[in-house]
Amino acid sequence: MSSIYFESNSNLSVTERGRRVSSTSAIESPIAPLAMPGLILGLILLGLGVVGLLRLSDWVGNYGSVLVVLAYFLYMAAAASLMLWGAATVRSLHRR
Repeated sequence: MSSIYFESNSNLSVTERGRRVSSTSAIESPIAPLAMPGLILGLILLGLGVVGLLRLSDWVGNYGSVLVVLAYFLYMAAAASLMLWGAATVRSLHRR
């Protein structure tokens, strides 16, 4: 059975059908009020990640380089993405 969705009576062209499903803007998002706390938390987590560089060599000696480096990069990526999301959402909320 095919998994393609087809509207037989649709007046939209093929290219307009893709535009119909769009993400909500930052203003309409129900989690937009969490942008400022997310920005602050992201900055704090990034700061703690930089401070964690001091102990990184000890952790590499105890737990292995692959595990520690992978965990550190995943942590920093999550903190950076939270901070960037918060900054972009706060900026778009204050632009309107």
